[in-house]
Amino acid sequence: MNAPVSLTTPAVSVDIEGVNLSYGTNHVLKDVNLAIEPGEFFAFLGPSGCGKTTLLRLIAGFNQADTGHVRIGGKDITDLPPWKRNVGMVFQSYALWPHMTVRRNVAFGLEERGVKRAEVERRVEAALGLVGLGHLADRRPSQLSGGQQQRVAVARTVAVEPKVLLLDEPLSNLDAKMRVQVRRELRDLQQRLGLTTIFVTHDQEEANTICDRIAVMSDGVVQQVGTPMALYERPANLFVANFLGTANILEGRVKSAGAARSFEIEGGFTLPVPADRTVPEG
Repeated sequence: MNAPVSLTTPAVSVDIEGVNLSYGTNHVLKDVNLAIEPGEFFAFLGPSGCGKTTLLRLIAGFNQADTGHVRIGGKDITDLPPWKRNVGMVFQSYALWPHMTVRRNVAFGLEERGVKRAEVERRVEAALGLVGLGHLADRRPSQLSGGQQQRVAVARTVAVEPKVLLLDEPLSNLDAKMRVQVRRELRDLQQRLGLTTIFVTHDQEEANTICDRIAVMSDGVVQQVGTPMALYERPANLFVANFLGTANILEGRVKSAGAARSFEIEGGFTLPVPADRTVPEG
């Protein structure tokens, strides 16, 4: 029996240090600092226009920072062109070649890199096996569902064995039921590959469901970074609290009684303020 084929890429860190980016007078990214751990499934979460896709494209090399550095696995890639960064990006539109079969779509990037035929075949087989589409290898994109097309786009990207996988709102073209299914598949695939993955979304549920940590962004600024639970339980500011859901927002006043402090809300109800929280009276 033949040994199972696989794709193996060591997990690497992604570090973004002091990044600023402007388009003319529009300051799009403002002093962004992030440390993404090897093998982490990390999300850039925020409303439209907050800078999350610009930041993802900057990591890919399609945007250039005015100041700051981007490092992958400790190596500074700030000035490298996209084709020398060894990152893989799945675009929102999937960008599949309509006249090519699934197999040819997945093989395309490898052939462009001059990979030998036998190795191309091995990687294509492995990538299609990972996303469960080996039986559809001879179909064309028009013969696939939206979810299947998305998986082909992922297979094409992981086949080149990138150090980092970048996902730019890859579920936005799917209906609600399909989004739930495909995001589970993405998480399962990422766990099996152990590949450092950065996921851009404006959907809080998506980020909370599949990501290890989230950077919440607004107006080009990283407002807070943390696990989904930490962001919900201890939002850094009202924007983060509002964006993650209004159920955890109460209006009232902080009052002191000696060393103890309480939070008084409408109707005279009070909640204790945790001793380790620095909250001014009022």
